[in-house]
Amino acid sequence: MKQRHLSRHATASGFSLLELMIVVVLVLIVTGAIFNVINLTTARSATEQTKLDMFQEAREFMDQMSRDLRQAGYPNPRNVDQTVLIQDPIKNDRHAAVGIVKIDDGDLWFEGDVDGSGQVSVVRYHLEPTGNNCPCLKRSQLAKIDGDPLNGQTTEAYQIEVQGVLNTNIFKAYSSAAVVTLPVNITNNDLTVSAIDTVQATLTLHAANIDPQTHVKPVTTLVTTIRLNNCSQAAIGFQTSCQ
Repeated sequence: MKQRHLSRHATASGFSLLELMIVVVLVLIVTGAIFNVINLTTARSATEQTKLDMFQEAREFMDQMSRDLRQAGYPNPRNVDQTVLIQDPIKNDRHAAVGIVKIDDGDLWFEGDVDGSGQVSVVRYHLEPTGNNCPCLKRSQLAKIDGDPLNGQTTEAYQIEVQGVLNTNIFKAYSSAAVVTLPVNITNNDLTVSAIDTVQATLTLHAANIDPQTHVKPVTTLVTTIRLNNCSQAAIGFQTSCQ
């Protein structure tokens, strides 16, 4: 009799199938919510890292361009032994940097000893709107050869510097704080180019990955303004525009 009583008590204190199913469903819901938060956090972390990498890449590019531009126009003919300057006009001589060569919304060309080697380099930045990993901003640096700075130099050897560029009006030029109308180059706008004292670059970039919260690609904008240190030979008949 006592054994039968215990058996009935044990059966009455167990869980029914419905209760077990409810518990399982609740556990699945809670577990799913936890994993969803983990996935969202991981995705957000990846997005923030992408944004940081994008910003860092753009900042390093801007810093490099600033360093390059500060050497534009150096060495000018006044810094060079006159006996080695044999080209006529002097701006065609490989021993002297002409400075600014061309500026357009998506192009910036100039000459200068940008790496401290004593050799004049032809540096060109170009916005490529289409192609692999583009729209992108590219950079070319080659040794200057004797010849016209605009059309008589070695064909560019571009390398991609910044990807995901959204804006097309990247470069602006100023003369005594006044905006210079672009495009300008040393053949058609010599006097205008020789008066340029400041160059500004603006980059609007989007990340490669979509933000899981906003469902759009993050966008950032950087602006840098560079005051030119050296003179330009752009004006016809002038060794430098500073005289």
